[in-house]
Amino acid sequence: MQTVRDLKIVRALAKHRNFARASEELSMSQPNLSRALVRLEERIGAPLFERTRTSVAPTPYANLILDRCDPVIKGFEEINQAIAEKRTAGDRRFCVSAGPLVAVAVGIEGYMANSAAYRTSQGRLLIRDWRACIEDVLTGRSDMAVTDTLSAMAYPELEAETLGGTPLAFFCDRRHPLTQLEAAGWDDLMRFPWAGTIVQGRFTQLLPPCVDLGAAGHVDPETGDFVPAICLDSFEAMVKAVRAGRAVSFAPPALIRDEVDRGEFVLLPIHEAWMHMEYGLIWRRGKSWPRSLRRFVEKLKRSQSTSAYNTIPSSDNIAAASISKDNTSAGLHAG
Repeated sequence: MQTVRDLKIVRALAKHRNFARASEELSMSQPNLSRALVRLEERIGAPLFERTRTSVAPTPYANLILDRCDPVIKGFEEINQAIAEKRTAGDRRFCVSAGPLVAVAVGIEGYMANSAAYRTSQGRLLIRDWRACIEDVLTGRSDMAVTDTLSAMAYPELEAETLGGTPLAFFCDRRHPLTQLEAAGWDDLMRFPWAGTIVQGRFTQLLPPCVDLGAAGHVDPETGDFVPAICLDSFEAMVKAVRAGRAVSFAPPALIRDEVDRGEFVLLPIHEAWMHMEYGLIWRRGKSWPRSLRRFVEKLKRSQSTSAYNTIPSSDNIAAASISKDNTSAGLHAG
């Protein structure tokens, strides 16, 4: 015996005592089965079956095989099944990080659409800030991230695809002192703590000259990122901070539309051309996507295309609003 196939041939012939029925079970033609049996008998040097014109009967040599073959065949079948399950399970698993703000909303919508379409999918969605999203992909913790794509461009080992964008707006609780001002400006905004996630340094570099960060937060001296006075990981926490007191926060207007419509929050009249967020997919360059991840991306793109966040901002807006880095930096003071 050289293969499990040899064992199955002997077992099928002993079971059916007939070449026609045995060949049907083995999914092979009768001539091929007959030739395979002859080769098998030649290899072991003994007859395995007594043949008549209409049937076959096992010899004592075949009975030796039949007494021992079932556990061996079952073992091979269990090994093949385990390999198939392992391969299938690996193809079902994926991990995606998402954040902040609208990237979370888009990521959740895509994740829910994927789960509804593929119930055996074993995905995981991690809610993170933009820097943690990038770190997750770089270290292999996540296969992909839905996050700020402009920040990912600083890493040559990453690839990115921008999916959309949205304007950003400042907001506060309806009882906040800023709502009493006729025209709140940047200096007014800096008098209060900001509640939010870590903000990319490029945004602080675009603030108007001579703006003191005051109570809003500070610039991290190592990364250049803006760290809000109330630094939080999720939009839900940002909303709670605004409800709780004097905090000011920032978000795409679509995320707080219901609260604004109910009169709970007020959008502040502070607008700049660069106040928008681009988001999309980032992944490690050269890394292949499992089928489950490809399906997730397909569902995410489909749900995102009909969302309120599918407008890709023009990079010309940033260029037009950009202020000389030297001039801006001279006027920035971390408070």
